[in-house]
Amino acid sequence: MENQLFLGENLEILQKFIQNNSIDLVYIDPPFNSNRNYNSIDTKNQAFSDIWKWNNDSETEFLNILNQPHFSDETKLLIQSFEKFLKKSNLFAYLVSLTLRINEIFRILKPTGSLFLHCNPTASHYLKLILDAIFCCNSGTFRNEIIWGYRTGGISKQWFARKHDIILFYAKTAKPIFHQQNYLSPQKYKYGFGKKHHYELIEKNGQYFKNSVCRDIWDDIDSIGTLGRKNDVRNGYPTQKPENLLERIIKSASNEKSLILDAYCGSGTTLIVAAKLNRNFIGIDNSETAIYTSQKRLTDAKIEYKLMK
Repeated sequence: MENQLFLGENLEILQKFIQNNSIDLVYIDPPFNSNRNYNSIDTKNQAFSDIWKWNNDSETEFLNILNQPHFSDETKLLIQSFEKFLKKSNLFAYLVSLTLRINEIFRILKPTGSLFLHCNPTASHYLKLILDAIFCCNSGTFRNEIIWGYRTGGISKQWFARKHDIILFYAKTAKPIFHQQNYLSPQKYKYGFGKKHHYELIEKNGQYFKNSVCRDIWDDIDSIGTLGRKNDVRNGYPTQKPENLLERIIKSASNEKSLILDAYCGSGTTLIVAAKLNRNFIGIDNSETAIYTSQKRLTDAKIEYKLMK
């Protein structure tokens, strides 16, 4: 399959161009409801807006959920409950928007497919309920709430430093593609001691590491920060994610030649990593800044793709 990069509204593109049961893995890193605009660090152009307002479009989307037959009764009931609790607020506008898109993602996933939804504690508790209504009430399953902990950024004198994101892992059925992943955990001594015998650790640059099975707390992958880190070159996109974060997700829930979709592809990290791991990709974003950044990265990496508008 030819790799594709779409410039446009992801809901429309999902509905018009992506077939039922055709995608092996979806990773999305949508806006977090942070109530701010994000500019490109290099060009100062606006990359995307994360400011939500209840308006006529929100009202139309809300009524679509209630009136369209392809939304489950559980999803409709949940959205009605949110409306009573949150009123027609800006947060409710955000949740309605995500509900429409998550419902399409469930449709396009293969029976062995999975969704990884990257969010933060601002709205993760609401998003988990939406995912439960769409996935778990339609044969899908909740797999993990992954905590991605990192150490970059500032601290506050008013609360504990907020240093983690949440990645919600849901599968379309009870038998998704899944490959256990390992990571190197730092160790103090040259030898470790198990229940039966000691084992030799891996030495790198004078430090010792144990080859450990990944848990649902990922604190071994740091965020990129302002200046970039290791293999990640800061590309100027404000919410750029590290490649090794996407590498762990893609390796765990797909095979070679699988089709990976990112409906908020931003700077294109998902697409780059998918191609490096011999997967095919579809990327979607409505930001020209995001598409330009993704195009540049793909071109620089000599990865072939087709731009769709």
